[in-house]
Amino acid sequence: MQCRLFQDITEEEQEKMLTCAEARDREFKPGEYIFRQGDAPNSMFVIKKGSVMICKDFASGKRNVLFTVYEKDVFGEMFLFSDEKEYWYDAIACEPTIVLEIPRKFFYGFCKNACHKHQTVVRNMLDVQSGKNFLMTRKLYLLSGKTLKERIAMWVLDSAGEGDSFATDMKREELADYLGTTRPSLSRELMNMQDEGLIDVGKATFKIKDREGLEYFAE
Repeated sequence: MQCRLFQDITEEEQEKMLTCAEARDREFKPGEYIFRQGDAPNSMFVIKKGSVMICKDFASGKRNVLFTVYEKDVFGEMFLFSDEKEYWYDAIACEPTIVLEIPRKFFYGFCKNACHKHQTVVRNMLDVQSGKNFLMTRKLYLLSGKTLKERIAMWVLDSAGEGDSFATDMKREELADYLGTTRPSLSRELMNMQDEGLIDVGKATFKIKDREGLEYFAE
């Protein structure tokens, strides 16, 4: 697998380690939970096919989407190296998804068939966690916007980078959850921003029409 966790490790070495680790493939349908809030964190997961939404559900029914992970991404890893006894968020399949489940014990022992590569795995894990820290910092930045328009402006500018347009894999409901609002409110504000000449909105695409205007709201 072309996954950061196994960078610089050959397929043969991967197979040996994962066999000793008793890793296994698991399949999920759209909407199925890989794990739920409150479950014990006994494994880490690598997406072999599909995508997974990492989110926090509240008793009120409101959902806060933290981020989405895609093919070759890792998730659930932060709980393996902490004192947390249970997950505080959900992992939900966004589409037909296959994940590789790696038991916790793999990271606390040495594989008898390829132990010299364990240091490489640990190093790669640090790279993975660094990337996740970036995602969480990005989410905190977006939620610092006081109004929905500010959050949308920040998200559009951040997603577009130096370009003027971009495509997103997130559906409107998922984007609304990610930005901390409801779908009707998001759709209404997107149309308002389009009418104001700030952006053009497609089904899955966004185009910046007035970068200076967006930057004003993103300050």
